[in-house]
Amino acid sequence: MNISKLAVIAILACAGSSWAQHKHGDNAGAAQTLEGEILDMSCYLAHEGQGPKHAKCAKQCALGGVPLGLLTADKKVYLLVSEHGKETAFGDVKALAGEKAKITGKFASRGGISALLVHQVEKAK
Repeated sequence: MNISKLAVIAILACAGSSWAQHKHGDNAGAAQTLEGEILDMSCYLAHEGQGPKHAKCAKQCALGGVPLGLLTADKKVYLLVSEHGKETAFGDVKALAGEKAKITGKFASRGGISALLVHQVEKAK
């Protein structure tokens, strides 16, 4: 095989890898379920807004378009992101802002941000 054919194969391999990371993040995988409180990220980052006292504000912020996150029992926060084709599930996340929920989706991480691409949500019991 000549060098130009090898170069084309190498370029295509890198482009495919790059496309996969762009579409799904550095380590997206099978769907998983996480449980925790749905946060509005603006109040959480500004003044650690969370818990029952903050639920009403979280709902208002969510309906206003503020980014949402999930605070798990181990104190990790995951950015919640609407996945293409699953927008209804993300609408359900907004309705549960400030409450405990179980969220199923694909995990993704890029540039220091950990996120869950939302597929399904239900109120935690």
